[in-house]
Amino acid sequence: MTQPASMHPGLALRRRIALALRRSRHCQDSGQHQSGVQAAEEALLLCELPQHRTQWQQAMVQLALHQFRMGHFADAVRSGLEVAATLDFAADAAQRAEVLCVVAIACNEMGLMQDGLKYALEALAAARTSNDTAQMINALNRAGVCTYGALGDREQGEQLLRQAAEQARLADLPVLLFAARNNLGTLYSSEGRKQLKLGKQAEARHLLQSALQHYHDAWQSVAHAGNRHQWAMLQTNLAEAYVDLGEFDHARAALAELRQALAGSDFHSLQRNADLIEATLLQRSGRVAEAVAALQQMLALPGNMIEFDMRHFAQEELYRLYKESGQFELALAQLEAIRHSEHEQNEQRSSTQGWAIRKELEITSVQLAAERERLQAERERLRAAQLEAEKVVTEARMSELEQAVLIDPLTGVGNRRCLDQQGPARLAALGQQLHGMAVVVVDLDHFKSINDRFGHAVGDEVLKKVSQIMVLRTRGSDLTVRFGGEEFVLLLMEQSLESALACCERLRLAILDYSWHEVHPLLHVTASFGVHWCHAPQPWAHALRQADLALYQAKRYGRNRLQLASLD
Repeated sequence: MTQPASMHPGLALRRRIALALRRSRHCQDSGQHQSGVQAAEEALLLCELPQHRTQWQQAMVQLALHQFRMGHFADAVRSGLEVAATLDFAADAAQRAEVLCVVAIACNEMGLMQDGLKYALEALAAARTSNDTAQMINALNRAGVCTYGALGDREQGEQLLRQAAEQARLADLPVLLFAARNNLGTLYSSEGRKQLKLGKQAEARHLLQSALQHYHDAWQSVAHAGNRHQWAMLQTNLAEAYVDLGEFDHARAALAELRQALAGSDFHSLQRNADLIEATLLQRSGRVAEAVAALQQMLALPGNMIEFDMRHFAQEELYRLYKESGQFELALAQLEAIRHSEHEQNEQRSSTQGWAIRKELEITSVQLAAERERLQAERERLRAAQLEAEKVVTEARMSELEQAVLIDPLTGVGNRRCLDQQGPARLAALGQQLHGMAVVVVDLDHFKSINDRFGHAVGDEVLKKVSQIMVLRTRGSDLTVRFGGEEFVLLLMEQSLESALACCERLRLAILDYSWHEVHPLLHVTASFGVHWCHAPQPWAHALRQADLALYQAKRYGRNRLQLASLD
């Protein structure tokens, strides 16, 4: 459409950007993701001036979402982290939470489970900062999926997903309620598939039936919303569950619904899922030749139409069918293709991880450079004004800013400096904003022997896993700090001593029961807890000392236990 001659060029440009963004959002709802990518890229090309920064960020978020829906997970990670680096931690917290959720689930889909959990926790922190209910629910949803993927912790993953579902129900957000219930279904379905492989048919059937119930509940959440992607995703999950249960007629019906939902869309990942389900259904129905043909047709697709995991799964299925039918030359050739695919996948994962690390270093470098420039300008202003006293104060503040790194680089939790700030402040607020607080000193038992026997790399992994357990099993209002070495400090904001002790006992058991053999076959980890209960303001050094003395008693009485400090 020709713009009116009187329209200001700047206004016309803003209008073109807004139209491109609107088309991109419409394509997301309709499943036309290739067109959505084109619209987002058009908006990015138009955002050429500094005043278009907000629109550029919106376009990058849209681009990441479209790339994820198309199954281009590595591209989604890159786009998501690119825009996340430009978003302010406070002012843009909601948008940071949204895009980091995309990055987290894309990493999870690529098999980068620990990276997925890292970004999911960052998204959760950003959502809490934003006070945006929808983003909080979305982040809880992603954290539940990534917790299960990274830690294999079904209980904790299910707990986070149920929190998301309940909050979505209370807030009357049906799309987010669908997502939480659907993810609960996939969690149960994944567990059921594991039990099938172990030959535990009864337990597997119970889990898969539970998955079907969650899928039914998910659809009830949005039965009239008309969201094409949700309908296709639900039919994918239903078809997989029915195949695993051996209910082939139901599986065929769900597959037919899925094919209809995918017609004309750019849901490449779901389309390949449908192909795999159909091949599996053919094979289990005794139509092996047709299953082989379907898998061969799928593997003949161009690389950008099928992601690594699905290609790898199809290759393994084809290898198994060739081997079982005695076609050993074809089986051997397929085995070589699997090795080549695994090599490509490892390269893709390494490239994505390397890019993410470089981006984080680049962000840090830019932030430090900007802070140095700001501080230098402040020095020059003071020097010109001859305000020596103000200069001294500013240089002292500069020194504080340069050292104000409050995060432990190994574990990602707070460090000692963070504790020195938060501890006294929270104690001072007791009886005013806060009801009570438990100061808890946690020490990993015999940690030196872990480093001596298994090496410092295993020791570092233990510290990271313990930190994740503590963060995931405490609340957003609590504080987890690595105090030094293998020692942690928790500040638990509780209503009563009893609830604080119950929380500590849950943490102790979670550390004791964690699958440490996955880190090292001979590894066993326990922790001792010293607890000091504070119901009124008191000197911080005293509170910390009391908790430390209680920890000493816990060690003395045999370790792997809680010890309460004597009440003041």
